[in-house]
Amino acid sequence: KNCGDGSRVWNLLPVGQSSGFGRGKDVNAGADLEERKAIFGLIGDVYITVEGGPGVSQEARAACAREAFVLPLIRTGGASEGMFNFPPKAVERPQWIKEEQWSLLKNKSAPVGEAAAVVADIVEMLVLPP
Repeated sequence: KNCGDGSRVWNLLPVGQSSGFGRGKDVNAGADLEERKAIFGLIGDVYITVEGGPGVSQEARAACAREAFVLPLIRTGGASEGMFNFPPKAVERPQWIKEEQWSLLKNKSAPVGEAAAVVADIVEMLVLPP
């Protein structure tokens, strides 16, 4: 609902499945969920994780292995906090991210809007030329 008209949102699903989200474009890849997870970890440049379990950790490990940037919302717990063999490198603050910014990604009591703004700022630094 918050993705505008959904024109830049892609829902990656195994062949024959649909998201039912009503926004974005469903893209089928992989014969089953395991293949879809493997493909998902190979296609992005930047990944944002929110909470998550073993599947999120698997995708984050694949992304980190090929040096894509994984930005965890650590405050949400689960994989994003380092559980399920989440890549340790991803939960460590990169030097180019300010400590105050990283703290908002970790602090569960910080205003959600402030954490979201930090995520947007970090992604903008990654994808837009200086």
